[in-house]
Amino acid sequence: MRDKQDIQFKRDSEARIVAQGGHLVIEAFYPMNLLGKLSLQQENVEDWRELVESVMIDWNYDGAVFQPLQVDIPGKNDLVTGTYPIPADAGTIRIKITDLLSESLEMEVEVEPFYI
Repeated sequence: MRDKQDIQFKRDSEARIVAQGGHLVIEAFYPMNLLGKLSLQQENVEDWRELVESVMIDWNYDGAVFQPLQVDIPGKNDLVTGTYPIPADAGTIRIKITDLLSESLEMEVEVEPFYI
């Protein structure tokens, strides 16, 4: 604790997720702990998707049990999609984004009704 230069505080991840034209779109994802480690190494990140290990979406979250029907786990040299079509029967949407440190952000997304 005497060397204050190496003190790091854990911070929660943040994301900006919207529903547009029948799709759930992750516009931005900020895994604060991972970004902190990368800034210490002076690494630049061009696309938030480079920091994501997986995206899981439960289109009808019941408030208790997370049951993802949409799972996006990219291959070794690929990135997550970041845009997902919303099923017509979707209810309460809960999304879980896991970063490269295996830390997760879970949040519910409000969606306006739309017509196909």
